[in-house]
Amino acid sequence: AACRAASAALTEHLGEHPNGRDEDPAVLHARLTARRALRLELESRRADLARIADGITEAELRADIAGTSPDAIEAALRGLALEEEALDQRGKAAFADRDRAERRRADLEGGTGAELALAQRKAAEAELAGEARRWAVLRLAGLLIGTAIGRQRAGQQDPLLTRAGALFSGLTGGAFAGLAQDYDAGDEPRLTGRRAGGELVPVDGLSEGTRDQLYLALRLAYLEDYAGRAEPAPFVGDDLFLTFDDARTGHGLEALAAVGDRVQPILFTHHRHVADLARARLGEAVDVLEL
Repeated sequence: AACRAASAALTEHLGEHPNGRDEDPAVLHARLTARRALRLELESRRADLARIADGITEAELRADIAGTSPDAIEAALRGLALEEEALDQRGKAAFADRDRAERRRADLEGGTGAELALAQRKAAEAELAGEARRWAVLRLAGLLIGTAIGRQRAGQQDPLLTRAGALFSGLTGGAFAGLAQDYDAGDEPRLTGRRAGGELVPVDGLSEGTRDQLYLALRLAYLEDYAGRAEPAPFVGDDLFLTFDDARTGHGLEALAAVGDRVQPILFTHHRHVADLARARLGEAVDVLEL
């Protein structure tokens, strides 16, 4: 009776399956069992894929695979395999080097020369500290000597250079505080301009217009010094400020007026604005004659 009931139930189940009545139940059972195993394996593979896909969905992965040729995938896999092998070899080499280094360190720490090396290091540290103190003393002495030399040179500056520096300061409108005598790497004296902040600028570091102002200051200072020792000679300039702008021209006119008590400056110009600027800057201290 149980067998007949089971046969009836099997017949009913086979009737629910397409082509079930025409298929051998044993074959159908084996195929369904295989399908169940495949489904379980598929679910396991999908779980593995979700774990290693780093948040990328299966649909996105399938779309990427569809746009990539199998040959490219195989080439990429071979490249990754080679890279993994190379990394493995480097890792083995690194571990081997580390093992040798650790053994070497153990040998050095346990050897008889460790105490000697420690004593040598302590002696070297003491010597280094002594040399550092000696260097600091010499460096400080060098700075003190350099400052003393600078003060001595500044105190012995030529009065003519001092006067030229004052005229140069006026010509530049205070951009330069004066002139100074500096020394190059060969300890050769050279003329420099001293900015208001104390920076020294050599002549070749000045602009063309500033160099013209420097040369004019030197010439006026020399003529003023000469007038103090001999009969004064007039200073004649022909369109002296041709390349100057109005600001520099004004400073130049004031510099000429500054030496007017010892030297008579005479300026020829073809530009009326220079005469107007002289009247505006100097007032009654200038005589403008039209020829």
